[in-house]
Amino acid sequence: MKSFNKMEAHNKKSLDLLGLAPYGEAIKLSIEKGFEGAQAILSRICLPAADELGLLFQDKIRHWRLNNIIKIIQKAEGKLVFENDNLNLTAHPRVIKEIIDNGSWCDNDELQNMWAGLITSSCNELNNDDGNLLFVDTLKRLTVIQVRLLSYLCCNCTLSVDKNGLIFAKHIVLGLDDLLKITGTDNIHRLDIEFDNLASIKILKGGMLDGHAAGFTFNDPSEEMKAELEPSPFAIALYVRAQGFRGSPKEYFKLEYVGNNKT
Repeated sequence: MKSFNKMEAHNKKSLDLLGLAPYGEAIKLSIEKGFEGAQAILSRICLPAADELGLLFQDKIRHWRLNNIIKIIQKAEGKLVFENDNLNLTAHPRVIKEIIDNGSWCDNDELQNMWAGLITSSCNELNNDDGNLLFVDTLKRLTVIQVRLLSYLCCNCTLSVDKNGLIFAKHIVLGLDDLLKITGTDNIHRLDIEFDNLASIKILKGGMLDGHAAGFTFNDPSEEMKAELEPSPFAIALYVRAQGFRGSPKEYFKLEYVGNNKT
């Protein structure tokens, strides 16, 4: 028996060529500790999704994804409003399932914050709002660079509402140096592709009818390279929901119709 145990220990050691076994155990303990709290939170807003999280926990191969969704749920908890330690809101199971399925692949903190916001804004008193499915489908396709750009535009563009309370933005012009700082990349070709993609999925608004570009402008070669960027109404709505806000963009940004203010 002793010989067998020694052989088993030797085999385990041989398989752990990089010496990562202790770290694996530490990650496992961290996940187990966070799982209980995350499942408790989720069970209060969507019991079927809490059960789904339990299945993810049982599959040891998916621990990396589970760790990501635990972080997202913990971030969402900080955005939820409790009354006398009670949470009187629930979320549509279909929406939460989609958030778990797609958000669990994101280990970036900025993206996780966006997913956490969608969990929060999916909660209501009636448990019948599946509207955030529209935003889930878009967010799962965005890169970190695109999320940074979206956040910057929504916070820095001039926003207005029409007489019906529908929001729109005025485009801004950004120089290349500013764009590189905002997005955290030094690859201009990558940035150009990001712009093209955002325009193709209607996150960036622009074109001949709008009177400005939806990305880099190519005028005088001697001038600094610039981009004309305007978030679409859908992009603004996505940003607002990803902040955990359940109301309209008009309410989030505290805007009022001024009258004949669209330029």
